[in-house]
Amino acid sequence: MPGRLRDAIYALRKARLGLERRRLDYGRETDERAERLAGVLPASVDELRAYEREYENLEWFHDAYADRVAEIHEAGVATDTTHWRDGVTLYVVCRALEVETAVETGVLFGSFDAHILAAMERNGGGTLHAVDLPGGPPGRFDYGHLIPDRCREHWELCEGDALAVLPDLLEAVGPVDLFLHDSDHRLPHMRFEYETALPHVSPGGVLASHDVRLSRLFDRFTDANGLPSCVVCDTGIGRQSR
Repeated sequence: MPGRLRDAIYALRKARLGLERRRLDYGRETDERAERLAGVLPASVDELRAYEREYENLEWFHDAYADRVAEIHEAGVATDTTHWRDGVTLYVVCRALEVETAVETGVLFGSFDAHILAAMERNGGGTLHAVDLPGGPPGRFDYGHLIPDRCREHWELCEGDALAVLPDLLEAVGPVDLFLHDSDHRLPHMRFEYETALPHVSPGGVLASHDVRLSRLFDRFTDANGLPSCVVCDTGIGRQSR
């Protein structure tokens, strides 16, 4: 498919996503987070809600995160990339599975990174391997600006195109408890990441993806591979069989 046509189709999908998001009841979605995740994860609704409350009480995290969000907002760049809503879902998943090894594509300011790393800090350790293109996010900020210093030591950044670096990174890291796609959301790239990552997801581990409402690809992929899955707000969670 010619590049110009592919970009036009992607722009149309993003416009449809914007309309769908305006129709979403995010309050209901987050209220139902524990129930939805309980259908996928080996944890009860009560246990998952306890992790949500734990997150709410992480004062050290919220203080550091809020300060860095304010810096980004004051600079006037990409203010829609610092929300916590989907980050909480990843925090709960990482706590419920006691995730030790994770790989993520698409860092930018590091909202997801910060939440995954906060969960790892509570778990007692782990490493998040993050991939993004060379160059950094908009403005004067570095990749992962939102990550609190307290858990930054568990974060390793690999700058490069996921098409080139992801296969070797996954081979080097070994089995991963969590893989998160949040980079190029065009269908060929999403499919590449899903197909590349799934064989490296450990039994019982999670294949996650952001902005899954852009298309039906996540649902089709998890169904085709027999992964129990759910969607909370804009994040899809699929669990590898044991």
